[in-house]
Amino acid sequence: MSSTSQARSLNLDRVLDEQVDWRYKSFPSGPPTAIRAVRERGWNVLGGEFMLPVMLLKDSALRHNSRLMAAYCRRHDMLLAPHGKTSMSPQLLKMQLDDGAWAVTAATMSQVRVWRAFGVDRVVLANELVEPASVRWVASEMKTDPGFEFYCLVDSVAGVRLLESALGDTDLERRLQVLLEVGPAGGRTGCRTHEQALEVARAVAGSRRLALAGVEAFEGVIHAENLAGTLDGVDRFLRGMRVLVAELDGAGLFEQVSGVIVTAGGSAFPDRVVAGLAGPWDLSRPVRLVLRSGCYLTHDAVHYNQLSPFGGRIPETGPLEEALEVWGAVLSLPEPGLALLGFGKRDVSHDLELPVPRFVKAPGPQPPRPLRADASIFALNDQHAFMKVGAEANLKVGELVGCGISHPCTAFDKWRLIPVVDDGYRVVDAVLTYF
Repeated sequence: MSSTSQARSLNLDRVLDEQVDWRYKSFPSGPPTAIRAVRERGWNVLGGEFMLPVMLLKDSALRHNSRLMAAYCRRHDMLLAPHGKTSMSPQLLKMQLDDGAWAVTAATMSQVRVWRAFGVDRVVLANELVEPASVRWVASEMKTDPGFEFYCLVDSVAGVRLLESALGDTDLERRLQVLLEVGPAGGRTGCRTHEQALEVARAVAGSRRLALAGVEAFEGVIHAENLAGTLDGVDRFLRGMRVLVAELDGAGLFEQVSGVIVTAGGSAFPDRVVAGLAGPWDLSRPVRLVLRSGCYLTHDAVHYNQLSPFGGRIPETGPLEEALEVWGAVLSLPEPGLALLGFGKRDVSHDLELPVPRFVKAPGPQPPRPLRADASIFALNDQHAFMKVGAEANLKVGELVGCGISHPCTAFDKWRLIPVVDDGYRVVDAVLTYF
């Protein structure tokens, strides 16, 4: 099934009909408004109607990033299965499918169920599937909908046997497609050696209910003392993955499928995936290279800003743009050099880096102004941010401070509904999340 038909079949009515009311933090009080009608309300996130704190998405940055990644994948003949766990937003997934994404990636079966509820026809579960209840549910979906294309991972003979046994309790007639996962030493899941990978692949080949559809990895867990060392480690790992794919094909272990899926790639090293896995393959059947980046859609101010190759290691594309901001009011200036802002761990990601203060806005119609570079957030409580600031910033209680964030994955899950704004902070949409 083409990505266009997937995007067309995504049914967002239940999202767009959702009423924006007191259940969703930060949104203005007043009569409930359907999500599909929020643009008509004429709200401005910084105009005094929203109850801060608020996390927002910038529409222009979202669209720029989605199109940049889509064009990059087309240029290198890659398919894109963006990782849905980043936002868990059907609206944002539809944007990615409209721009040509081939599938969606999920991390858990609960996420798979969300995407199926909205009509997604191709899902890569980038994880092992070992619970019988989940296997039975997948089998039921595959039987009910012959067009549903589903992939999951295996990295052990025990896992293969569990899948085989659970499928034996179903009446599914077609084979479940699995991807052999390989992983670096000290990483997460995945076979650690070629010998182990071959053993698992042979177990799949010997199954009556499974089909080996390809090989999967996540190179983002590879880290060295510096970026150069990390890139060298990623390159060596991907070269080994390429050798393994050829070895599996030479052993006739892909005979149940018409093409071989080779998939890797988070948001930090897509250029290394292209360098290591794109290009000609001399296999018995065609290869489909699938990239599974997720955080590229919103980017961030710190972690991915430092690691992303776009505009740096890939200068021809230009950079990604930050689409996420968090705004909070200056609640208190209790002592010189210290400002307390009205957001905290319940509102922003803090597992990698703390938010980065960027803008300040006084009450009234004037636009935000840049905040001096010496301002920094050094601690968070549940609902407060501690910001070090120089006297030159001339902050006042009641002013608003806007921050960039690090790690979108742990920012989205703190907000059930997120306003989407234009470059003047006027609300043009609202994004519902399903965590």
